[in-house]
Amino acid sequence: MLRVVTETTTDLAAAPGDGDEPVLPSLYKVRVQLPDESGALARLTTAVADAGANILSLSVHGQDSRSVVDEMLVGGTLTPDRLVAVVRSALNSAGPDAVRVVAADPHELVDAPTRALDLLAGCRGQGPAELVEGLAALLHADEVDVAPTGPELDDEHVFVLPSPQEPPMVARRAWAPFTVTERARAEAFVRAAAVPPGRVGHEVLLPGGDELVATPGTGEETAELDVLLRACVAALPDRTPSDVEWAAADLRALLVPPGGGSLVVRTADGVVVAAGSLAAAGEPGPDAGPEPIVLVHPAYRGQRLAGWLRRKLVHAVTAPGAAGAA
Repeated sequence: MLRVVTETTTDLAAAPGDGDEPVLPSLYKVRVQLPDESGALARLTTAVADAGANILSLSVHGQDSRSVVDEMLVGGTLTPDRLVAVVRSALNSAGPDAVRVVAADPHELVDAPTRALDLLAGCRGQGPAELVEGLAALLHADEVDVAPTGPELDDEHVFVLPSPQEPPMVARRAWAPFTVTERARAEAFVRAAAVPPGRVGHEVLLPGGDELVATPGTGEETAELDVLLRACVAALPDRTPSDVEWAAADLRALLVPPGGGSLVVRTADGVVVAAGSLAAAGEPGPDAGPEPIVLVHPAYRGQRLAGWLRRKLVHAVTAPGAAGAA
């Protein structure tokens, strides 16, 4: 289970001391701007280890032609001030953004690709608000908003990126500049989020030339299934829809059968003209086996649609590991 945690943006390294070591989190995010030269990373990791800290994760971000930014999650009992002093001493660096230390949350120990995919799954196909929220979490930004006019582009703490809808989005972060790697990652994230999620289904070509689409039932089609079922009952000899009673829970049980699967067949206009449901077999035995329930609108009977639904459902539910994948 992953969750997005609002990051503490207070710069712990800049907090004034009062002579006593404060009680601080034991997990820190450390960003160090390193010269792109042989041995720089070795000096950094050796200094952190000599200070009694443990590097739990390490990633390298592109910065410019002369330097890179190493981002580490560091655990230990040393204070942020001590950590900054050790790193600066090892690298002989005094730049304001050369070493940054902020409190980290244990959930950040998830590797970057996994975290990006998890955030993408939560905002893909959703509205602009979810995209902004996912982007802010991906970048550990102080804020991401939509602005009609972008700020100055030469500010490394501000990132303007295109949005699926105008105007562009603007990310701001005070605790550390955005790296080249983060900018490329954010642009790819926005492009992926803008792609509409595909709909898993099957195209069905009837003998008469009509094209239908069959998709797995989700349980939300109860009203449409009710209309189809009433049309099927009305077509029976000496029967009317009032002769049979059913509840919404019964219809939902057909759409989401225990351990099984269902298919809902629609026309190009989205009208439900057929449906099939198949629950997983109960006790194994010589006579045990799934029994599909198939409903076909009277206007679409005689076109082999019922047989296609039965075969597709039986194959989907009885195939190893395919239960529920109709």
